[in-house]
Amino acid sequence: MLLLRTRIRVEPALRTKVIRSLASLLGPVRASSGCMACHLYVDIEDDRLLMFAEEWVDEESLIAHLQADNTRVLLSALDCASDPPQVRLDTLVDSKGIEFIATCRDVDSLED
Repeated sequence: MLLLRTRIRVEPALRTKVIRSLASLLGPVRASSGCMACHLYVDIEDDRLLMFAEEWVDEESLIAHLQADNTRVLLSALDCASDPPQVRLDTLVDSKGIEFIATCRDVDSLED
């Protein structure tokens, strides 16, 4: 699985425009072949900071997505950033859910 996170800070005057632009991508990206999830986040401590996060099954699906025309909307949003945007691609080889927290909290099972 691949996780592509794009983090941008925008000035208040551009915030609504950028959020609308990125929000318009959510449906099409989620409908793309190989997309597992796509979300837009606003930092609760700094509402000028946005994160567009995408999860992809494999690199081929992500590459096909990045070559599609609607990626121009994301690139346009990056142009509105007040600071250099942060783009990060992580490859995940393992994923755990709430059972991991439960295991960590079960002190008796950790002592065995």
